[in-house]
Amino acid sequence: MVFSYYIYKYPYKILWYLKKAFTKNDLKAFYCADPLDYEMYLHIGKYLPDVKIIAKNSKTRKYFDNKGIDFLRMPSFPKLVIMGRQTPYKFPVEEIIKIGFDHGLYQFKRWTSPKNYNGFDIYFVSSNNQVETAKSMGINSTYAVGYPKLDNAFNGFYDEKFLNNIKDKKNLDSNKKTIIFTATWDVAGLSAIDKWIDRIEELNNKYNILVTVHTWTKEVHKEKLRSSNKIVFIEEFDPTPYLMLADVFVGDYSSIIGDFCSLNKPIITFRVPKSDRTINEIDELIKSISVQVDNFDELKNAIDISLENPGNKSEERKKANRILFYKLDGKAGERAAEQIKKYFNKS
Repeated sequence: MVFSYYIYKYPYKILWYLKKAFTKNDLKAFYCADPLDYEMYLHIGKYLPDVKIIAKNSKTRKYFDNKGIDFLRMPSFPKLVIMGRQTPYKFPVEEIIKIGFDHGLYQFKRWTSPKNYNGFDIYFVSSNNQVETAKSMGINSTYAVGYPKLDNAFNGFYDEKFLNNIKDKKNLDSNKKTIIFTATWDVAGLSAIDKWIDRIEELNNKYNILVTVHTWTKEVHKEKLRSSNKIVFIEEFDPTPYLMLADVFVGDYSSIIGDFCSLNKPIITFRVPKSDRTINEIDELIKSISVQVDNFDELKNAIDISLENPGNKSEERKKANRILFYKLDGKAGERAAEQIKKYFNKS
């Protein structure tokens, strides 16, 4: 823990207890560290209308201002706090009920220290498999609900009319198949963006090309993608509707691979080197559900084969979905909210 935490901790505790002593503290809040967290929380928060929002920083406050959403600032002193990060220490009072959830699917990146999870009263994950893995590491707070981010893909919200509206807005050619590219954060060699970014426009004549990349991708890459008039660069925090529009997915080590797997459509991945950030289980899962390539020329051929044989690896994807997801029924956010409500009258 950084030294500044201890400077912050004790004044915060004093103020929290003073507030409790002199006022009725019934504040239930969602602590939003980044706009991405809010996009994840939306599918839970719609069932929790009494929960307020706490914005961590100016970036997040600007985001809420632009959307006309009311928020509180830090420091704030809730009775119960929900968050999409493993940072329960931001609210350093044991009596505060702390509820967490992953802002990415499953564990495509390594678990952090067990104390970062055990600091929560309950921490939502996407599958029972995750719960068992967590227990083996000494993490006892996890609870499987599924993956709220994908709810609208399975509850009918993203219906044909909704998706056709996106097609029209993005000028997608209905006579072409659609390929979606993604890239994870370009660190430790896990991103394959350098293998396709300079050649992706070669596919434009044959396919609709969609692209989404990790928020922390180098700005030079994002500017290059923004400037192209031959692709659709997706900057929305939740690309789920675009995944639904795509016929084939191209990725590397991004957890969005799992999002697309839920739709049971063809996946192609660039091989990435093993590092201290890779996980053997995820390496094997990606190999099992995708056609793997090393370069762009191989990718072209893999796209053609995937479109000709979309059922290839379908059974492997179904098996992976049983590992990755508790259920794919569009009700993960509702399940999480029902568990959260059980804590409302505690403390």
